[in-house]
This record gives sequence, structure tokens and C-alpha cells, in this order.
Amino acid sequence: LYPPAHRHRSSLHWTPVDVALRVCEMLAGCPGGQVLDVGAGVGKACLIGALVGPLRWTGVERDGRMVQAARRAARALAIDDRVTFVHDEVDAVDWRAFGGLYLFNPFGERLWGGGVVDPFIRRAGYLEDVHAAERQLAAMPVGAEVVTFCGYGGEMPAGYELLEEEPMESDRVCLWRRR
Repeated sequence: LYPPAHRHRSSLHWTPVDVALRVCEMLAGCPGGQVLDVGAGVGKACLIGALVGPLRWTGVERDGRMVQAARRAARALAIDDRVTFVHDEVDAVDWRAFGGLYLFNPFGERLWGGGVVDPFIRRAGYLEDVHAAERQLAAMPVGAEVVTFCGYGGEMPAGYELLEEEPMESDRVCLWRRR
């Protein structure tokens, strides 16, 4: 489904299939049936979610090439009516429009490049994204559900309860609910 230029990222940056299936199970009852995948990359988790369950998935990604690859894959799978990919920054989308969120280390790739040579500038951009995510999470309505895999770089804000935590692959998958 994906062009060779993106496949090299698969083993490090893309959600493994077994994890994506577990994320879908954990978010199955999220309020409103809408899930936002933050830092969706080429949309693998969103595509799997749209294929295996009734939820509507939206992926937000800053890399336009990955967004185009995700859109092409959704069309090829004939699920582009149940999944949307947005080319934008993490803080440009209002997370409160979604009852469920998925965060798989969404800003980590920013630390390793993205065309920026200076590691201090890369780290500053990463921290800006983490702080934006913390603000968005703190503003989520009561009942919102969040699944993290390998975290997101920050701490869950006050008001979140850890409902489930299980080891998967090289880390853990956690389900949180806003109280």
C-alpha cells in the first residue's frame, strides 16, 4: 500500500498490527465514535481501525508526503469514507471534537531530523509539540478516552484515570479516561 520512500520507517515509526488491533478494542466504546490519531504518519492505525470496526478515524500529520500516502492507501482499500487525513500541526486540530485519541510517540520523529540539523532546535520543536498535546489533553471533556503506546513524551494531565495497561511489543499500551 505504501511507496518505498515510506516503508523504511515501518519497523520504528508505525504502529504494529497487533497493537493497532488492541487499540481498536480499547477505543471501541469511545464517546461519539470518533477517534483522532495524533501524528498519524501514513495512517496505518487509522486504516486498520476503519477496516475492523465501526469507528470513524481521523489522522493528523505534519508531513504532507505521508498524508498523501495515507489518503492513497485509504482509497485503495475503499475506506476513504470512514477515515480522514489532515495535513496540519498538532495544535491546529481541536481534539475535543473526538471521543477517543490515539498517541503513539507522535513527536519522536521530530527528534531525529525532519530537515533540521541543529539538535537543540529539534528538541525545542519536540517540546513545543509535547506541551501542545498536554494542553489539548487537559481540555478534553469528561469521558474522553486516550490510548497511548510508547507514550507521547509528556505526562497525562490531572483528571485522567488509567483503566488498562498491558505490555505489547517493546513497550506498553495504556487506556486512559478523563474523569
